[in-house]
Amino acid sequence: MVKINCVYKFRLYPNQEQEKILIKTFGCCRFIYNAMLNERSEVYNRLKDDKEALREYTYKTEADYKKKYEFLKEVDSQALQSTRNNLLTAFKNFFRGL
Repeated sequence: MVKINCVYKFRLYPNQEQEKILIKTFGCCRFIYNAMLNERSEVYNRLKDDKEALREYTYKTEADYKKKYEFLKEVDSQALQSTRNNLLTAFKNFFRGL
């Protein structure tokens, strides 16, 4: 069986309003990724000796961060959810040794 890979390249030419939205979205995604990464690092360092407490710890969601940081409400929530999922995937891969 022959597997064929196809690659499509797209180039976007956003207008000024779309460009502002993209910049805000990228900035908020970067902010939420770093905030969640920081929280996970701090919790791990604090609870690394108590594995049970570490497993049971409930991390903040992007909704929790939106309550504290109003500017996160300006961007699409799915972009922020995707960012959280990317962080979780990175952690799973790290601990699996990938």
